[in-house]
Amino acid sequence: METGAGEQRLLGHQRYAAAGCDVGALVTGQLGHKYADELHAIHIGSAQKLTMFNGDRAWDLSGGHPIPDGLPPEVHQRIVALDRRFAVHLAAHVLDPATLGYGLTDSPAGMLAWILKRWAAWSDNDGDIENVFTKDDLLTHATIYWAGDTIATSIRTYANNNRYPWQPSHDRRPVVEAPTGVTFVGFENPPGVTTDEQRVEHFLNSDRAAWYNHVNITAHDHGGHFIPWEIPEEWVDDLRRTFRGRR
Repeated sequence: METGAGEQRLLGHQRYAAAGCDVGALVTGQLGHKYADELHAIHIGSAQKLTMFNGDRAWDLSGGHPIPDGLPPEVHQRIVALDRRFAVHLAAHVLDPATLGYGLTDSPAGMLAWILKRWAAWSDNDGDIENVFTKDDLLTHATIYWAGDTIATSIRTYANNNRYPWQPSHDRRPVVEAPTGVTFVGFENPPGVTTDEQRVEHFLNSDRAAWYNHVNITAHDHGGHFIPWEIPEEWVDDLRRTFRGRR
């Protein structure tokens, strides 16, 4: 984060905008927290708390809590589906990054299998990954990891975020003061949420909303985890609404 802000100053940009999804949303959120006075605005996917990797059970999606009894069947099924989608990824990366990193660094087939599993399971592809990504797309991105020897360091990020927990730079509220736009996608809807309107309301009613100076919240009924890659036109439209008139 320090590097990103420093680069903008080095390039002569006294004010700038930033956007990101996944881990990039945490990086962008930190910029919006620590360097809000330098930013026109930020735009992120999902809008997690910057403390999401803090704590003894950051590797556990459930936080150690069992699924409550008596839930509607569709809500119970959705909780189980999301756990199966993300739990092993988060737990392995946080708890045992070195073992995994050594193995994937040594085997291009193993590395590609690990990455493809996530691209296939996390994207809104209707059962066929090539509905979203071409083979050239997939191989190009995998080659970047392989040629750059970066799969282990990308995994280590999760563990380091837990071992060196996020610390605030100030105690003002909202935590992220920069004007913030947020994009949500249907494939990652929480249990019980079935419409775009419910998705926005779910966020506004959560404790995450108070973290952000949110000025533009948009939910789409399609799209998966890799938002800018999967629904680029919608992502760009959302960014434009967030940044328009803020220069």
